[in-house]
Amino acid sequence: MTSSLPNRAQRLERHSRSRPPSSLFRTHAIDRTERFAAWRESQSVFLDSSLSADDDAAAFSGDIESYLLDDVMLTRAVAGRQKYDRAPAKIARDGLDHYMIQVFFGGHTEVDMGRHRVRSEPGRAIAFDLGEVLDSYNAAFDIVCIVVPRVRLAPLLTRPDSLQASMSERDGAAGRLFVDYLSSLYRVAPSLTPPEARTASRALLDLAACAFNRTGAESAMAAREHALLLKAMRFIRDNLASPELSPEAVALGVGLSRTALYRLFEQSGGIAGYIRELRLRRCHNEIASLRNIHRRIADIADGWGFTNAAHFSRAFRTRFGRTPVETRGVLDPAVRGRHAELDPRVGDRRYEEWIAALA
Repeated sequence: MTSSLPNRAQRLERHSRSRPPSSLFRTHAIDRTERFAAWRESQSVFLDSSLSADDDAAAFSGDIESYLLDDVMLTRAVAGRQKYDRAPAKIARDGLDHYMIQVFFGGHTEVDMGRHRVRSEPGRAIAFDLGEVLDSYNAAFDIVCIVVPRVRLAPLLTRPDSLQASMSERDGAAGRLFVDYLSSLYRVAPSLTPPEARTASRALLDLAACAFNRTGAESAMAAREHALLLKAMRFIRDNLASPELSPEAVALGVGLSRTALYRLFEQSGGIAGYIRELRLRRCHNEIASLRNIHRRIADIADGWGFTNAAHFSRAFRTRFGRTPVETRGVLDPAVRGRHAELDPRVGDRRYEEWIAALA
């Protein structure tokens, strides 16, 4: 199933010409005895990985090619077999609140769910809730996957808290559409413009929701509210840069009362919080992109509705754990060179920053 996916040399070329922010972590350029340790350290941003006693660490290799499309991280990972865990202590420590949806084009995963085990199947998407404990074993794998913040996907799901180790329906058309679209999106990701990336990620999450929802379980009223929420979210995204965007403008734009609109967004932290979250994410994406290195941070913030520089910096730091200036500093090769963990032999580890920023 992997023959039509780019090989290692092609992945490097894709990364070098990518228009969206991209990251390429790879272990083949370092000594074999160091490869799994480098991989484990990098993955530890969200998963603990380990080898079995009979595995030879010197035989391990792994590559991670990632693209940041709006606030969705699209990744292809190719690596040797290993065990993955997310223990309660790690969940409490890192505070990540994302979903991860994977499609295995090579290999498989087996997830221990207590009373039973779930094994992934080729051609079916399998979802993970990073707010839940994970105990899994991966055979040598080649996957394409997405990591998306809960706030972005949960409102589209009928059962947002029951996604752990669930798979798209075996013969469901929606599941096949999602898998086909995900692999196609990965192939074209380097060439996407920012507007195309936003549109593509929105379509991807709509298809993910279709693949994992069981629409027959919804009442007519729940289905109607779900459709209205999607309509309101699309209105917000289409008008996010407008200084006139407000809850009142959204209510008018989608034909709802303010009370009804506020009720729709209760599970998303409120409509004002939802708008603020999206604007902060847009700012982070642009500040963290080398393509915008010569743009003033104040201009980026102002373009997304933050007119008070001090207020923006505080909000940004609260959200992402570092100031806008510190976020941009990571892009400076001189600054990056002072951080031993950013070993140039492994390419880069920007995807780790993205996972943390999605929290």
